[in-house]
Amino acid sequence: MKFPQSQPLLPESKNTLALCFVLLTSFVFLLTITVLVNTVSLRALSQRKVTFVQLKDGTAARISEQDELYREPKIIQNFVSSWVNLTWAWSGKIPGTNDPDPGIKVKGSQVPTTAWMGSLMMESEFGKASLVELAKLVPNTIYSGKTRSGVYISHISEPRQIKRGVWEIDVIATRVVLEQGIGESREQFNRTFTVKAVEIPKSPLKENANELEKTIHSLRAAGLEISRIVEFKP
Repeated sequence: MKFPQSQPLLPESKNTLALCFVLLTSFVFLLTITVLVNTVSLRALSQRKVTFVQLKDGTAARISEQDELYREPKIIQNFVSSWVNLTWAWSGKIPGTNDPDPGIKVKGSQVPTTAWMGSLMMESEFGKASLVELAKLVPNTIYSGKTRSGVYISHISEPRQIKRGVWEIDVIATRVVLEQGIGESREQFNRTFTVKAVEIPKSPLKENANELEKTIHSLRAAGLEISRIVEFKP
């Protein structure tokens, strides 16, 4: 006994049409998802702020967008190197002039003006405490020009990020002290610095900014400050 062959639910032509419809629907769905993803990406890009930096010659340069606490390794190295030189290079002259440096008073004693400038690159309380200790090491003959001090850096490491916006950096340096009628002495200055990112001062300064404001602005322009200094242990 023969049974009739089962008939397809749809004629062959209609099956083909249904398949095309399914494929077209899938394609439209994928296209819609792609358009949505691109729209979100373009919207995010359009909301990014274009950042410029003012160069010393007055021109502006475009920089890539980074985390607000990001700092270039070279900037961190230069910042620490500047602190070392300001703090330990004593010429007996006011920076940028040939005028004798009377020093800055610190709790009954005094420190060279450059060392005081270096303290502005440090966390406030740490900087003040450091000046008190530094004043104990500065001979009075610095201010009469009979003693001079210099420093040279043999090695400065790449900054190591220890957490967001905080780095450690090692410095190996030598202090050289010249005393009139006595000679020279040398002392190692090997330290590990902890440096953290802070708010970058607003720029440009007001036209009537005084010398103190200009000094503070220039020393903190990198948006960094030193929060700790310990002996370097390799």
